[in-house]
Amino acid sequence: MRGQLIHPADGDDEPITITGELAVDEVLATTATTATDESDAIERTPPRPRRAPKRRRRFIDYPRRGRSGIRHWLPSWRLILGTAFGFLALLVGGFCYALHEVQIPRPNDFATAQATIFDYADGRTQIAHVGVNRVSVPLSQIPPDVQHALLAAEDRSFYTEASVSPTGILRAAKNDLTASGNLQGGSTITQQYVKNYYLTEQQTYSRKLDEILVSIKIDGQLSKNQILRNYLNTIYFSRGAYGVQTAARTYFGEPVSALAHDPAKAAYLASLVRQPYYFGTASTDPGAARTLAARWNYVLDGMVTEGWLTRSVRDTLTFPTPIPYQPNDLAGMNGYLVNGATQYLDKLHAQDPAVPDSNMIARGGYTVITTFRQADMQAARAAVQRDLSSLDPTRNPADLNVHVGLTAVDTTSGAVLGFYGGPDYLTQGFDDALQAAGPTGSAVSTALADGVSVDPKADWPDAISALGQVGISDSNPKDVPPTDDDVTATPLLAAAAFMIGPNNGQYHQPYEVSEVLYQGRVIWQAAPGTVGYVGSNQVLRGGGPVVTGLDGSAQWAWTLADLDNVSLAVDMYATKPNGVTNRVLHGMTALPNYPSTPSGPEPSTPVSRTTSIAFDYAQRTLFGKGSPRPAAPSPP
Repeated sequence: MRGQLIHPADGDDEPITITGELAVDEVLATTATTATDESDAIERTPPRPRRAPKRRRRFIDYPRRGRSGIRHWLPSWRLILGTAFGFLALLVGGFCYALHEVQIPRPNDFATAQATIFDYADGRTQIAHVGVNRVSVPLSQIPPDVQHALLAAEDRSFYTEASVSPTGILRAAKNDLTASGNLQGGSTITQQYVKNYYLTEQQTYSRKLDEILVSIKIDGQLSKNQILRNYLNTIYFSRGAYGVQTAARTYFGEPVSALAHDPAKAAYLASLVRQPYYFGTASTDPGAARTLAARWNYVLDGMVTEGWLTRSVRDTLTFPTPIPYQPNDLAGMNGYLVNGATQYLDKLHAQDPAVPDSNMIARGGYTVITTFRQADMQAARAAVQRDLSSLDPTRNPADLNVHVGLTAVDTTSGAVLGFYGGPDYLTQGFDDALQAAGPTGSAVSTALADGVSVDPKADWPDAISALGQVGISDSNPKDVPPTDDDVTATPLLAAAAFMIGPNNGQYHQPYEVSEVLYQGRVIWQAAPGTVGYVGSNQVLRGGGPVVTGLDGSAQWAWTLADLDNVSLAVDMYATKPNGVTNRVLHGMTALPNYPSTPSGPEPSTPVSRTTSIAFDYAQRTLFGKGSPRPAAPSPP
């Protein structure tokens, strides 16, 4: 066999040359022996120790490694703190994001709604309101005593604290957990304002969160004075009163500005805010009355603590008594006054659209100053009620369903000073003074015609035409001269026309509203017209003429009187049981203690009653001021 070059095994230095067959066999044998020896050497070498695989560290070591028993399941302090800080960071981040995204909502419609107020002629005494009973006023019109009382009651650190009180929230949260589901307060004045002005009264956690977020934003946009002003104009005081202005009127019959230097009344109003519905029953619930008195003392003591009230003044204060509550503002005579004022505005609006009418003022925010004087209205009611109280409808059917209308007009201006339209607007909406028109009879119609005509009997068409210009109508112009049933008038129109003669021929158009304001600004003022007439009785003055009479069918009794710059008209009529058809007035119960004279009306006649009412009214308004009461009048 030819020789071959065999490469050495690993570790040999030189190649091996194999020659012939024998050499090859030897080489193979030698190689096998060497391999066997190396294998045995490897088997005899001890194995190296293997390293354990490296464990990866867990981000959250829970359950804990290397711990046994209960410690295996207890988290480490590192895990606890990490989780807490992570959760806190999440809350803070979410809160900041929510605060950034929240938008201040539009004020809710109810919070901005205001009432329209009807005032007496003094512009201070309220008659009634229409709509939501709220009138907003600037902070400058709210006395410091009222501001301090509300702060002492609700938020004494208002001017120094943040818009949200963490301690208050924590206290509320504690109460929420222990109050059987009744969510509690914990709000600052800012939060209360936000709740009332922008949100709702709903007691939920989502609404509370919205309240906090909006409060923080509001606090950065409005001053403390602005927030306090808005708060005082929106809070509820019971009796249907929203805001301090209407609360002062509702509880004490005067505007809030009148409570300056009256901390007792200011503290009373402030005490109501915490529980208005409960404290609103204090007049009938002794428990509520005691709680309200304790709250009142708490408010006053808080004012002393804060330096807003001296201890010496505090010790002299007594718990105030509010005026009686009238749930319906239109009850009694109030409805007649409101109705008379709105009807007057509507009549003018039909002639001039620039005059505010009833639809406009019903939207709220208006103040209607009437010409009515409270003393005159009360005198008219007292005079009529005193007369009607002497009737006996249970025994005498002629005393049933008797109506009286009375109107007093200022002869120097035409302003309607007072009237009696009925016993109660809620039970009789029809106004006997401003709406009920009836025949005046010949004596009264002639007296009215004498004011506009030199000789009405010689020229009745001209006299009737002149009377028509002042609202006195002739139901049958074909009758010349008119009969006792032709010339008709309301007490208002009769009083206004009767002023012409005693007023030197000057007729002032009667009016019931002097001015209208919107948000405190005058937007309309009355400008009644004046007309001059030449009549036959212009010299009748000083004590004035008194005219009495019945219509032809004896269904209407009249008395007209000139009372020292006041023209007065009183009428009386009665209806059948159906309440619609008129009936004769004969047979009425005689008027007791009526000063009968040979030439005067008999005490049993209806004219005696209208005359008695006229002079009773005069006694209460004019003659009661020092002038003697006149004797019973004689027919002209």
